[in-house]
Parts: sequence; C-alpha cells; structure tokens
Amino acid sequence: MPRLSRPPVGQSPTGDLPGTRRTGFVLLFGQAVAGVVVGVLWWLLTRRPTALLVGEPLVTSTSQFPIARDGVFSVLTGLVGLVAAVVVLRRGRQAPVTVLVAALAGALASSLLAAGTGSALPPAQADQAAHVTLSAWVAVLVQPFVVSVVVALVTLADVLARWTRTP
Repeated sequence: MPRLSRPPVGQSPTGDLPGTRRTGFVLLFGQAVAGVVVGVLWWLLTRRPTALLVGEPLVTSTSQFPIARDGVFSVLTGLVGLVAAVVVLRRGRQAPVTVLVAALAGALASSLLAAGTGSALPPAQADQAAHVTLSAWVAVLVQPFVVSVVVALVTLADVLARWTRTP
C-alpha cells in the first residue's frame, strides 16, 4: 500500500497555494458585491439622465435615455472589469487559469447583479411607469470582456517582451 505524503509547507492538498484560492474567492464574491453597488450607482446616475449623459442641449428627445443608460452601465461595469483584470495580473501567478476563471465568473455575476439591482429599484417619480433597465442586454458582457481582453493583451505583451530579450 503506497504511503500518502503530506504536501509541502504552505501548500494545500490540491496543490494550490492558499493565496491563490483566496484570490479566486475575492474575485468571485468581491465582484458580485461590487455588482450590487454598481447597480445602485447606475440607478442613481440614470433614473433622471442629466444633460451630460444624453447630450443636451443638442439632443432633447427622451428616446436617447435608453442609449445613455446602456452606455453608463457599460462604462461602470467596464471599470470594475479593469480592476478585476489588474488583480488577476498581479495575484494570479501561481494558478493563472483558476484565478482567471474565477474572475470571469465573478464578472458575469457582477454584471447580472448590477442590471438586476438597477432594474429592481423604483422609478424616478411615483407616477412614472418606466424603471431603469437595459435595452441592449449584450451590455452585461462588457465586464467579462474587459477582464479577458486586458489579461490577454498584457500577457501577450509580457510573452513577446520575454521572447525578444532571450538570445
């Protein structure tokens, strides 16, 4: 019967370093919490779109409000995705695939929670029927897209820089 060996000090039985698992959980659940905060912020910014968001005085039609709402949502979730990508690049060296998958799952959960939170909050005025909602639901993919593109581009640049330095 083979003798079971203990993992090296500082390493879990699965082979992951403890910091890697913690980073994955932070990326997954931290982005989910950030999604609720982004949803509230999105609702606050777009329940009564200002002239800055809809382009007034040039555009005076309320038909531009859904475009402004989707744009603000995309910018806010894109910023959260950028922060998550930086965390992946800085903390995901030991198990990059695990950390990246956790970041992408957290990014998608964050976007969906932000859209749901903003849509669940009441309209700007009691007599108004429309809630803050997304018109183009593809906007929920902005945050995972930003995470994956930033990580891919920085990783590619790093590999190319190392490749050109070697003799």
